[in-house]
Amino acid sequence: MLSPWLGLLLAIGLLLIPAIAQGEKATTAMDQFSPLVKLAPFVVNGQSLAISIYARTSSDRRYGEHFAEGVARDICEAVTESTGKGLVIIGAKGEPHPIFFYRKFLALAKDGKLDPAVAARGPELSKLMDRWEHTFDDDKSGKGAKGDDLDLDFDKIVTALPLPLEGVGAKLYQLAWEEKFDDAKVEASLHALRPGDLERRDLFKSFDWVFYLPPKNAFDQVLDDLIAQALKQEDIGFFARVAVKGALLVVKPKIRRAIEGMRQGMMFMTVIQAQTHYSEAEVSALTDAYIEEFMPEGKKSTSGSDHERAVKAVRTRLQKFEANEASLAKTTVESSTTQRLPAEKNQSPTSDP
Repeated sequence: MLSPWLGLLLAIGLLLIPAIAQGEKATTAMDQFSPLVKLAPFVVNGQSLAISIYARTSSDRRYGEHFAEGVARDICEAVTESTGKGLVIIGAKGEPHPIFFYRKFLALAKDGKLDPAVAARGPELSKLMDRWEHTFDDDKSGKGAKGDDLDLDFDKIVTALPLPLEGVGAKLYQLAWEEKFDDAKVEASLHALRPGDLERRDLFKSFDWVFYLPPKNAFDQVLDDLIAQALKQEDIGFFARVAVKGALLVVKPKIRRAIEGMRQGMMFMTVIQAQTHYSEAEVSALTDAYIEEFMPEGKKSTSGSDHERAVKAVRTRLQKFEANEASLAKTTVESSTTQRLPAEKNQSPTSDP
C-alpha cells in the first residue's frame, strides 16, 4: 500500500501531466512559428515600421510585403505614423481559411459539444465575424463593387478575403495552426478544450495587431470561379456565350480592383482600430473613405494615383471629424453659458447697510 505522502505526490504528478503536455506543445509551436516571422524592411518618411511577415516561402513573403507596405504607407501619410508592432500572416496554398474553423467552433457550441465555459466564448467570436462580414457588405453595396452585375456574394469570395486575428479568433487560429489545419484533428482539439486552454496559446502576445492574408492563388481562383459560375448561369447559345465570356473578361480587371480595394481596406481598418483613439463608427467611416477610392465605379475624390487619392480622401474625412468636434465643443460651451445667465439675472443686488 502506498504511503499517504507517496500517494499525494503521485496524484499531484498525474494532475500536472496535462499541464506539462500543454506547455510542451506550446513551446514546440513557438519553436516552429518564430523562425518564420521576419521584420519587413518597411521605411516610410524615413521611419522604419515594426511590421513583421509570417511566410513559408520567399514568394509568399514578397507577396505579403508588397500588400502590407502599400497599406502601411497610406496609413502613415493619412492617419498616424505609428502603425504599432504588427504581424501579417500569409496563408499557405491548400490551407483552409480561418473562417471555416470559426464556423466549426460556433456549430459545435450550438450543438452542446463543447465545454460550457469554452462555448461561452461563442458570442465574442460571432461579434468579430459579424463586424468583419458587415464591413464587406457595407463596402460592396452602392459602390460599384458588384462588377457590372456579377454577384460578389460573401461566401463566394470569402476565401480571398483577409481578416484581423484578434480575441478568441486569434486563439482558434493558433489551435488550428498547431494541428496543421487538419479538420479532424482541429475538431478533436475543440472537443477537448477546457477553460484556460485557449489563453495558453500566446504566439501573438508581443504584437499590437495581427492580420491574416489569404494566399495569392486564393484571389486568382475566386476570380476564375466567379466568371465560370456566371457563364454556367447563362441559358444561351454557343456564340452568345462566347460574347458573354468576352464581356466578363473585360470586367475581370474591375472585379479584381474592387476585391483588392476591400482587402486593403480590411488591413487599413485593423491597424487604425488598434493604433488610434477613434471610435468604431469613426474607424468605419475612415475605412469607407479609403476603400471608395479603389472602387472601379466609385466617385473619385480627385485625380492622381490610388495612393494619392486614398490619402487625400482619408485626410478629408479626418478634417470633418475635427470640424464636428470643434462645433460640438462650441455648442457645449454656449449651452453652459446660456444655462448660467438666468441664475445670474435672478440674483438681487445687495444693499449696503
